[in-house]
Amino acid sequence: RVPRQLSLLYPPSHCPSCGTGLGPTENVPILGWLWLRGRCRHCGTKISARYPAVEAFTMGLFILCFAVLGWSWSAVSAALLLSWLLPLALIDVETYLLPDLLTRSALLVGLALRVTLPLLQGNSVRAIAPVLLDGAIGMTLGILLLEAIGWIGLLVLGKEAMGGGDGKLLAAIGMWLGWQAVFVTVFVGCLLGSVCGIAMKLIRGKRWGKPIPFGPYLVLGAVVALFFGERLASWYWNLAVGV
Repeated sequence: RVPRQLSLLYPPSHCPSCGTGLGPTENVPILGWLWLRGRCRHCGTKISARYPAVEAFTMGLFILCFAVLGWSWSAVSAALLLSWLLPLALIDVETYLLPDLLTRSALLVGLALRVTLPLLQGNSVRAIAPVLLDGAIGMTLGILLLEAIGWIGLLVLGKEAMGGGDGKLLAAIGMWLGWQAVFVTVFVGCLLGSVCGIAMKLIRGKRWGKPIPFGPYLVLGAVVALFFGERLASWYWNLAVGV
């Protein structure tokens, strides 16, 4: 609904064809679609399998959060972050847009968690300042880093190489995960984006001038930073010191 500028609250979940509202049992994630056998019970119109697919993938990400981070507030925070990142990635793939409604709200929720998480984890009020500073630096670095990449792309290619929404997305990621995660996110995102972009152009014969949405690769980079960022940073540091 977001890229189509429709309300998230009204009308409630309904058939996209006839507009009939879904009942309580029909609106249960995954099971509701299976119960209806993928069709509206009123008009018989086929309901896209994308709905249960996204719901199942979201459930898998939530399970991964608690499996890796344990039953903790950190896992809850990670699940909330993924609740924003997944729709942003899917919307960017479909529309080449990263809606401000989602990037800005993700930033604000990340800011709120920077203030509340230390208290929920049993720390004193004094613990908020360094945590908040880490998020603020991450947010600023996220904006500046993609601005720099965009300027380099403009100089080399002679045209815009980075969308405005990418910087806002990385700023939100930096607020949630901190400044170190920004570097991991950008590195992994650029690496995956380059490899997948070249592969798609070679396989499908796409023109080199056709744009490729970068948001999904930033999201993948953020997921890597979320679960493996500290290990990657430690590995790189040990490698650099060893050299």
